[in-house]
Amino acid sequence: MRNTKTTKELYEKLLEMPDLHSKPELDGEILIWNLYKNAYVRAYCDNYDTCIDIISNSAVVGSLTHWHPDENDMLDELYSLGKKGNILVIQNSLLVKGVFYKGSPNKYCFDKNKKWHWGKLTYLEQK
Repeated sequence: MRNTKTTKELYEKLLEMPDLHSKPELDGEILIWNLYKNAYVRAYCDNYDTCIDIISNSAVVGSLTHWHPDENDMLDELYSLGKKGNILVIQNSLLVKGVFYKGSPNKYCFDKNKKWHWGKLTYLEQK
């Protein structure tokens, strides 16, 4: 749990973290991180207003999901996305759209090609 008040602080603290897959970029007050083959992360932190957005590289799809973590959890949330080797699985169904799993692929207990009756899972691997 690390308190960050601005996107710039968040960016600087993130660069100090070990085992990052790649280096994020700071574009004004927005952090951009090209982590995945088909999507990227856009995040900001402005006092109590925080957001992490996973955006598809496809102009048709747009945002795959987003969430608003507490400012104290923002750095840890981004680190779990950007730690080398981690995956992100997004659930998209009629009623729910959000993060299904993020972390080590060794701890993910489903086949990445598994079909679901209740919706779609999007499996994102780092580049």
